[in-house]
Amino acid sequence: MAATPTGPMGEEQPLSAAKQAAMRRLGRLNYFSLPALAVALVLTFIPNPPLPLLIAKLALMAFLVVVLGFVSIRFSLWQRDEYWRERGRDPKHPERFPNDRPKE
Repeated sequence: MAATPTGPMGEEQPLSAAKQAAMRRLGRLNYFSLPALAVALVLTFIPNPPLPLLIAKLALMAFLVVVLGFVSIRFSLWQRDEYWRERGRDPKHPERFPNDRPKE
């Protein structure tokens, strides 16, 4: 359940759409990273593992690094685009002002 912020008088305020989307995306990042962390922790504490298990662990860790890196980069890019949308700019060309766009 998402926590709702409170105003100056203690009344609850609804979350904005951007904050709800950010919370969904962070939840998705946690959804993938927490099980990966648990698996990595279990595999780390196996004493004297055989070579096939070490290779499997290395492959799993490499896969998780790639997946979590991809998800983190997508979240960062989404945040950047949302920042420019809030300011009324085109995320692809934030240096242009809205009135500077050519009329079609």
